[in-house]
Amino acid sequence: MPKRPHNESAAAPPTIIQTSEPATKRTKPNVVGPSSQIPSWTTFTKWTSSTITKSYPPLPPVLDASLETAALTHSGMRKSLSDPSYEKLEWVGDVYLELIASEFLFQTFPSLDPGKLSHYREMLVRNSTLGRFSVHYGLDKRANFPAEFGLGGRPNGTKVSDKQRAKALGDIFEAYVGAVVRSDPENGLRRAAEWMKVLWGPVLERQIREEESGGGVRNKDTNPKTELESLIGAPGVKIEYRDMPPYGKKDRDTGMELFFVGCFLNGWGETDLQLGYGQAVGKKEAGQKAAAKALENKKLIKRFAEKKKALQAARAAQAEKAAPTGKEAQG
Repeated sequence: MPKRPHNESAAAPPTIIQTSEPATKRTKPNVVGPSSQIPSWTTFTKWTSSTITKSYPPLPPVLDASLETAALTHSGMRKSLSDPSYEKLEWVGDVYLELIASEFLFQTFPSLDPGKLSHYREMLVRNSTLGRFSVHYGLDKRANFPAEFGLGGRPNGTKVSDKQRAKALGDIFEAYVGAVVRSDPENGLRRAAEWMKVLWGPVLERQIREEESGGGVRNKDTNPKTELESLIGAPGVKIEYRDMPPYGKKDRDTGMELFFVGCFLNGWGETDLQLGYGQAVGKKEAGQKAAAKALENKKLIKRFAEKKKALQAARAAQAEKAAPTGKEAQG
């Protein structure tokens, strides 16, 4: 697939300016894309705890009535196949939400690795989060869905599962976001980003405050694995990180399956000694947590660190003894 030119907007196709020159003369079309369609980087500024508010911002309007109708219409409620429904808007809205979330996370948490950023993004775009927004703004009441979804509060319950209903509520919100952006080629993405920044702030409030206090900063040169290696690592000593059974546990924030990684020592008179273990939605982060857990056992780590110092001292003494004296070097 050819790359998109830099001056072409992702939100709307370029305008082709037709010239009045004779058709026999081949001219290069003039492609015009309004710069306002491409949001400036100032649109995606980082979250700060001082700007987080618990109140909901106003619902941004969809500037095209037909798109708004489509965003709230299930395909099962169409009278004919040519009638619009929310599927395509939900598909593009999902992409816009991932883009907006990724940019805000990138700005707010500059030191986090992609695995952790993906974990935070999942918290923002999961169905339970978006579905809650749908209910607050009454999109479930306005939606034209089959009765079995119960989005209008059907008194006798629903025929769909809670998971299916939650997905429907999330889909409606994604479709509405897609409609906001697509109905306003010049400012839609900016308006959607400003709206979502306020909505999402409380979801990550704890993580944002930790970042501001320095708790989220990680120096790659002093991460737990590196620190553990520097304290007790030596030739012939192996610190290994191995997958452990996950036992079906899932992250409480995202519902994603957790990775379990154990930290094991072979050396200093030990064989397969487990120093610690960690769990996370990413294997790399789980390994770092396992090393951090090992470092918490200060008494054990101190014992191995003293063995390392003793070995280094013995090797230094041996090297000094084997080195030629001044007279030997002159002879």
